[in-house]
Amino acid sequence: MPGTFDLWTVLFSFTIASLAGFVAFESMEHTRYSPQPAVWTMVSGLTLGLGIWSMHFVGMLAWQPPFPLYYSITPTVLSVLVAILSSWLAMYLTVSNLSNSRNIVLGSFVVGAGICSMHYIGMDALKFSEPVAWSVPGVALSFVIAIFASLGAMAMLRHSGSFSVRRQVAASLVIAVAICGMHYTGMLAMMLPAGAVSVQQSHEFSGASLARVGVGNALVFMACLLVVFYRDKVRLLESTTQAQQQAVAAARTAERMGAAGRIAASIAHEINNPLEAVTNLLYLAENGTIGSEERKYLQTAQDELRRIAEITTHTLKFYRQPYAPAQTSLVELMESTLAVFQNRLEKCRIVVVREWDPATPSVYCRAGEIRQVLANFVGNAIDSMHAHGGTLTLKISPAPSGGCEMLVSDTGGGISADDQRRILEPFFTTKGAGGTGLGLSICAEIIQRHGGTLDFESSTTPGRSGTTFRILLPAQMPSDPAKA
Repeated sequence: MPGTFDLWTVLFSFTIASLAGFVAFESMEHTRYSPQPAVWTMVSGLTLGLGIWSMHFVGMLAWQPPFPLYYSITPTVLSVLVAILSSWLAMYLTVSNLSNSRNIVLGSFVVGAGICSMHYIGMDALKFSEPVAWSVPGVALSFVIAIFASLGAMAMLRHSGSFSVRRQVAASLVIAVAICGMHYTGMLAMMLPAGAVSVQQSHEFSGASLARVGVGNALVFMACLLVVFYRDKVRLLESTTQAQQQAVAAARTAERMGAAGRIAASIAHEINNPLEAVTNLLYLAENGTIGSEERKYLQTAQDELRRIAEITTHTLKFYRQPYAPAQTSLVELMESTLAVFQNRLEKCRIVVVREWDPATPSVYCRAGEIRQVLANFVGNAIDSMHAHGGTLTLKISPAPSGGCEMLVSDTGGGISADDQRRILEPFFTTKGAGGTGLGLSICAEIIQRHGGTLDFESSTTPGRSGTTFRILLPAQMPSDPAKA
């Protein structure tokens, strides 16, 4: 064919095709959550169809024959309609079931055929002074390029029915290859006789005028759609993020309420036993003379009442927690935690081994939060040993780098290797319906806020099974989390 191709205009035509593909695929994504998916399917087809048509006439501008080009109105309008309708049908088939390979192939064939039909109908809008011949292999190759490149673009979007920007960009480039590859291959398939020129008839447009009108309108349309898309996407992301935050907050509240319920149950057991003992002792003292035996009853009753007072005092520490950090004794925190769980420990035949120096240095922390961490670890240890009993070892020692190190070890069944990899993940639990899966993740968050570290080791080997959690707290918190 006569003439040459301007490289920059060719690249511009590829850019238009890519942009049209991106906007069309963005419209496909909106069908997933829009209450009107049919509207977005139509927008997708309209955008891709206009993009194919615009690329065609920019591509015709890239061709620089030794004569001006003139286009008839009717074939030009028909080419636009064919491009839009075929693109809409392809998008409809694809969106209706993105996981169906048959729909993907059929949609790719339709859009590829639409690209080819639009091109050759658009070429028919040109009238030449001599009959035009076409290379059959070239025409066939243009069809193959359009269909298989379209198939590649659609296949990129088929990924468990989900979308991503990376796949959208890649699919947009591939659909541009389909459009531009078909166009320029079809152009090379056209064989003009020597001396043939474009004939101007009445009511025809020049190529430059048609390209300016069509391409300008298409670009403005696609730019407006992109603005709408991303405003919608930002609103969707904001609402999704807010919903996720509310869900996490609700789940954490539920975890705290669950922890409060478990502690309340322990307290009920703890207080019930001494109250029952006091009742019996006072009955015996009331129905006997006040002698040495009765005095022993009354003394024991006083001891049990002091035990109730101690349990109440330790329990109030869980709820009347000063939020501001303060210098705190970890030994005192550990003892107050054990006091709340004392009845469960005895009932499950668990021996408690304390390993710490009363002179262990204090740390600057939020006492209530660290007590919550210790209560969680002790409660989990009891759960792991409740069936057969065992030994709970608690150790507090100064850390070489400053601060203190605490160990909570049990001789339970241990944690499997698979569960160890996920044990600190939010909402992961090995307790089934009895657990929320937030206890350990909240503990890890609290320790991190204190500038400390948490790690653990566990074994399921019979005879040596058990789990040890190691908490390292610095002597001073790095900052006030309330202000973070």
